[in-house]
Amino acid sequence: MVGEGGRAEAGPVLVGWAVPGDRVAPARLGAVDARRVAGFAAARREEFLAGRALLAQLLTDRFGEGERVDTAPCPRCGGEHGPVLVGSGSAFASVAYTGGLVVAAVVSNRHAVGLGVDAEAATADPVRDADLGRLLGVRPARALRRWTEVEAVLKATGRGLRTDPDQVRVNAGTARVDGTAETYLVARVRGPAGYEISVAWQPRA
Repeated sequence: MVGEGGRAEAGPVLVGWAVPGDRVAPARLGAVDARRVAGFAAARREEFLAGRALLAQLLTDRFGEGERVDTAPCPRCGGEHGPVLVGSGSAFASVAYTGGLVVAAVVSNRHAVGLGVDAEAATADPVRDADLGRLLGVRPARALRRWTEVEAVLKATGRGLRTDPDQVRVNAGTARVDGTAETYLVARVRGPAGYEISVAWQPRA
C-alpha cells in the first residue's frame, strides 16, 4: 500500500488514504490535470499528485489497468476545476484533502450513479463544533462527523456547495436533499486516528 496509507470498504465503495509526499507510483495525468498542476504551488501540487496516484491505485485494484482520471468541467461555470472524471465512464471517483491526508473513493457505475467522499482532521475546536452543530441541527460532539456526511452527499449530487448544507437530511445511513427525490447511502469510514471520513453514493436503481 501507500506509505502510511490504508484502505476500507463501504458497501460497494473502495476507499483509500495516503499522506502527501509518500513514495507512490505517479499517475498518468489527463490533459486538464496536467494544465492545472503546472500552476499549483509546491504543497498543493504534492497533495494533488498524491490524490491522483491514490485514485489510480484504487481504480487499478478494483477494475484493472487502463482507467485514467481527469478533471471534469465545473458544473457551474465550465472552468477546469470540476469533479473527478473517470475516462472510461465505468466508475465514479471522488477525492478529499485535509490536514496532511488525502482520501479517495471509487465505485463501479453498476452500483452507483454518484459518489462523494469527505474528510476532516478531528482537532479539538469547540467554537467550530458549536457553529457546525447549530447549522446542521446536531450536538457539537457529533457535528464534525455530520459535516463530513453532508459534504460527501453534496459531492455525490454533483452540486457541491451550490446547495446549502442545511438542506441535507441525514438519517440512519441514508440522506436526502430538500426539494429532490434522490436517496443517498451514507457510511462512516474507519480510517486513521484523528480523522473523520464519510462516503456517500446514490445507488443505481
